[in-house]
Amino acid sequence: MNAAIRPVRPDDAPALRAVERDAGQRFRSVGLKAIADNEPTSEAFIAAILAHGVAFCAVDSEDAPIGFVLAGRLDHALHIYEVSVATPFGGQGIGRSLVAAAEQAARESGIHALTLATFRDVPWNRPFYERLGFVEVETIDWTPAFHLLHAAERLSGLPIERRLFMRKEIL
Repeated sequence: MNAAIRPVRPDDAPALRAVERDAGQRFRSVGLKAIADNEPTSEAFIAAILAHGVAFCAVDSEDAPIGFVLAGRLDHALHIYEVSVATPFGGQGIGRSLVAAAEQAARESGIHALTLATFRDVPWNRPFYERLGFVEVETIDWTPAFHLLHAAERLSGLPIERRLFMRKEIL
């Protein structure tokens, strides 16, 4: 499918939450029921990203969001907080297009790296990002912000032993 990519608008927030809720259901198959049952990203966080970060959505022929990426500046990189694609549209290159849009936005802002946190053992997480050129950031190389994000993930109940940070240098 050739989905169009456009900036997220404030009125897209409920649709983004629905996409995330749908995409999260896949985590049941890899023993992460808590992710599937978790409340999606808040509208307040989406509004904060719209005001201070980067947000793109993939839309269908009727301009309805079917995927999205939310990112913001963290340290000296653009940190991807969320990439979600609705289940019926998975495996069609939409996630790749959304990450490419974030990368282009970083490049245009003079930012030379993308970062993210993901699951090391989920087939559609780490391997997907590795194919896009991301590499694991070893714990010894974590920035203070990574340590804070890691602590927040632990407090939220994520299985932190399954998590890693990744980075991609961009030109």
